[in-house]
Amino acid sequence: VSLTIDGTPLTVTEGTSIMRAAREAGIMVPKLCST
Repeated sequence: VSLTIDGTPLTVTEGTSIMRAAREAGIMVPKLCST
């Protein structure tokens, strides 16, 4: 699956959460609780 987060193009395995994709790309996403 291809997506773009903050202008960074990423390709991740289908089923990967947005939060996991961001974390693996080194993109910090503020969140209120841990999942």
